[in-house]
Amino acid sequence: MSLEDKKKDRFLFLQKLYDTTDGNSAYRVNMWELGAELGFDRGEVYIIVDYLTEEGLIEPRALGGEIAITHYGIIEIEESQSNPDSPTQHFLPMNVIHIENMNNSAIQQGTSYSTQTINFNVNKTEDLKKIINEIENIKEQITLDRLVFDELVSEIDTLKSQIKSPKPKNIIVTESLKTIRSILEGVAGNATTPLIIGMINNMIK
Repeated sequence: MSLEDKKKDRFLFLQKLYDTTDGNSAYRVNMWELGAELGFDRGEVYIIVDYLTEEGLIEPRALGGEIAITHYGIIEIEESQSNPDSPTQHFLPMNVIHIENMNNSAIQQGTSYSTQTINFNVNKTEDLKKIINEIENIKEQITLDRLVFDELVSEIDTLKSQIKSPKPKNIIVTESLKTIRSILEGVAGNATTPLIIGMINNMIK
């Protein structure tokens, strides 16, 4: 796993903890259940929680995996939300991580651990490959700002990486597809982009 992917996973976990507790350090959450909602196995959760704890962003509260976000963790997330183009002390810019649209994620409070449905189905890997191929075929033909083009390429690479992974993370795939869809929606004059947008909509609706 690349360093960037590690940072993304850490941020996704902390962001989810923030959303689940509504940014309140008084609420406790089970780290194993939180990680499972994000598609992480227990080994990944342990490594992520260990890092975030050592950095003072979360803290253990009880046996069995009960954790809470700390004041510093709240500051990191809210700083990232307020300045998505700038890195925080521990994380990449939010717009690089590409989860700026997570404001529609479920907010859960206290120790009521309701499940969150992730839109992408890992059984649709072949459909995802078709989307990637279609984008690869047109990416040089569409007119995009250089930074936006680089963003598109980065998201394609993220999807390719997830396809190769033995345990693709649904939330990462979904957010990458949302970002690609947003980019393609701003493209005019290409007959293929509406087709690709439709394929994405069928996959993550």
